[in-house]
Amino acid sequence: MSWFNNAKSSSGGDGKNFYPVTSSLSGYGKLTEKDTAWTCANNKGFQTETQVWYTILPDGCWVMVQIIWSYLGVFLVPATTQMTFKHYNPHTKKAVWKSVNTSALKTDGRSSKTDAFEVVQSGSPTTEETYKITANLDKTVQISVTYSRPADAPGFKLGDGPDGGFSFFGKDPSDGKRDGLVVHRFLPFLKSSGTIVIDGKAIDVGGEAMLVHAIQGMRPDSLASRWNFAYFTSGGGFEDSKLGTVRAVQMEFSTTDSYGPKGAKSGRTKVNIGAVYSSTVPNPLIVVGQTHTPPGSESYPALNDDVSSATHSSPVHDKFTGYNAPGAIEFRWEGKRVDGKGKASAKISVDKLGAELGEGGLIEKVDVLAEIPYIIRKGLAAVTGTKPYIFQYLNPATLDVEVDGETVPVKGWLFNEASFVSE
Repeated sequence: MSWFNNAKSSSGGDGKNFYPVTSSLSGYGKLTEKDTAWTCANNKGFQTETQVWYTILPDGCWVMVQIIWSYLGVFLVPATTQMTFKHYNPHTKKAVWKSVNTSALKTDGRSSKTDAFEVVQSGSPTTEETYKITANLDKTVQISVTYSRPADAPGFKLGDGPDGGFSFFGKDPSDGKRDGLVVHRFLPFLKSSGTIVIDGKAIDVGGEAMLVHAIQGMRPDSLASRWNFAYFTSGGGFEDSKLGTVRAVQMEFSTTDSYGPKGAKSGRTKVNIGAVYSSTVPNPLIVVGQTHTPPGSESYPALNDDVSSATHSSPVHDKFTGYNAPGAIEFRWEGKRVDGKGKASAKISVDKLGAELGEGGLIEKVDVLAEIPYIIRKGLAAVTGTKPYIFQYLNPATLDVEVDGETVPVKGWLFNEASFVSE
């Protein structure tokens, strides 16, 4: 099926046409080598596959390295690969951004290479693991960074087995009959080392990092109307708490009106996945997932009493993008501990998010269409008329972790994104 065909054969009429992973699987899913290997599926319509590394440096600066592989599902139109780099200093409010279209992506499991960058992966999900990235994006930006994961802090997906992490779209979720899919796998507990060079100046990038590997197996404006993402880490200039190094991650998307518990226009469904890590315990502390449906709409089954939520408040209408950006935000996690020792929870909030660059931690309002390859940009704009934007924020914040009957405040940095794909 060509992605240019906006009509979805199984999205109309009555009957469930969306199957959220949060209502079919739960708990800590162990990653396999296949989970974080490049798929690059070019025979199943529109596909976008990404690997994104985020780092908080000791001075609170933030670094992102992203690889995007995209295929339109159109015969004779080749797949495209792009590397995007960004460095942001919250003290000077200066951001450095660089995006380069590359060619001839070659993959070998979890390693990849183009004419502009190389990623060499070593180790396995059950041992120590490293990703070494070298890139020469142009004369102004060069990258030589290694991301390392200790053996006792494995990555995760929601739910075990081959379907772990997958949400499916369409009345029939089986392979070959569904409309599309989305899946995320996370490595939240990485350490970064190495150097980036910006305008001839070398910057030590030793810090606290994470990786998310995602696949969107359908056109992005059909898949989701909204996204929320959170990455919290201790460190970044703050002293560790009694919980040692702490990480918290969360990914949430909201369906469009085309998909829901009873088919089209039966209520936009939110799928939220999250986890909290502490260096004082092996494996994740908790891995949680929750399905959210609008009041009055048909509900999906609740597999447990997990809480995993992102809540916007005090919305601010942004004239530039036309969207209502959050004026404040809160993220929550709660569920059974992976080690079986009762329950744990965490929450974090930012009371004032900025509407203008440099205020309230606002790094940038990312014009998504401006950052993707030309052929995809023109196709999406012409066919859908959407103007997706990502509001990126970085703020010092405190994660309150409740464990063993005690609430432990953990100081660190919260990077979060509020993405708007369509009204």
